Amino acid sequence: MRKITVFLMALLVLPAVPSIAQRITATIRGTVSDTTGAVVPGVNVTVKSEETGFTRSTVTNSSGVYSFPELPTGTYSVEVALTGFKTSVVRGVTLNVADDRAVNVRLETGTVTENITVEVPAVAVKTIGGEVAGLVTGEQVRELPLNGRNFLQLGTLMPGVSQGDTFNTKDRGLMSGIELAVSGSGLGGNMWTVDGANNNDVGSNRTILVFPSVDAIDEFKVHRNAYGAEFGGAAGAQVNIVTRSGTNDFHGGAYYFGRNDSLASSDYFLKQAGQPKAPLSTHDFGATFGGPLIKDKLHFFVSQEWNREKRGLTRTAFVPTAAERAGDFSGPLIEDCSSDRPVDPLTG
Repeated sequence: MRKITVFLMALLVLPAVPSIAQRITATIRGTVSDTTGAVVPGVNVTVKSEETGFTRSTVTNSSGVYSFPELPTGTYSVEVALTGFKTSVVRGVTLNVADDRAVNVRLETGTVTENITVEVPAVAVKTIGGEVAGLVTGEQVRELPLNGRNFLQLGTLMPGVSQGDTFNTKDRGLMSGIELAVSGSGLGGNMWTVDGANNNDVGSNRTILVFPSVDAIDEFKVHRNAYGAEFGGAAGAQVNIVTRSGTNDFHGGAYYFGRNDSLASSDYFLKQAGQPKAPLSTHDFGATFGGPLIKDKLHFFVSQEWNREKRGLTRTAFVPTAAERAGDFSGPLIEDCSSDRPVDPLTG
């Protein structure tokens, strides 16, 4: 029984381990100084996730600098403590995918049992790095209206991004076309990753293979220019998608989206031809659920979505009239539509 339990736990944990590829984590770093501005080495610094309880600790170096690389996205608190100084706690440090966040702390003399708590506001100015990128949060993905529940439409709202003529918001996988020109690059010059794994259709490079459910996305960032050397594989944008994970609280939800031909208008050409309305029946439904297996230690998140669709396809084309089929091309032409009249090679 013990072996079966360990095996089942491994099955739950392994799918959550990201591939070692593009950067999907973040970094908190900074300098600890005293009230005179002098750096303080040997300070104990601890970061803790406010959602999952994940904790890491380190000590400042001789220059008073500390760093916590490879942190999962989320909101953190930073606690700084040293004998002879008041303990300082910085709360509300939000980390998004591939962020480098500076949190500098100034210690005041006093006892360790005395605390100074600082709430950090949202970052107004980026102080580390020079990349040009745009972030779309999971809340925006889930709450903003999307045609076909395709989250990549939100990428077209960023500066320097334009979509190609065949940009497709309805289909998925190889049937879709997610063609974006970013910062002057070609339509097929982008790298799409999900939790760090390459998600490009390497045959055409014009679409992605796996479309995460809208309700399973934690956030995504479009790195448009001047991004770091850890990103590669394409000269255009790096679209970095991160999926959700569980927290110390149980959360879940269910949803349904539908379309029906009774609510749709008739196609103009079908109506002109006296044909019935094309069938349309779309059912998009699913659910999510996540929470702790072991509080502060192990969490899970499950997402499942189903798509059921029946859709008619209307094709239009110009066909010869009865007179043209008989060889008479003297009839009137339709401006900007009809082909040129054929020329008899014998008579001109």
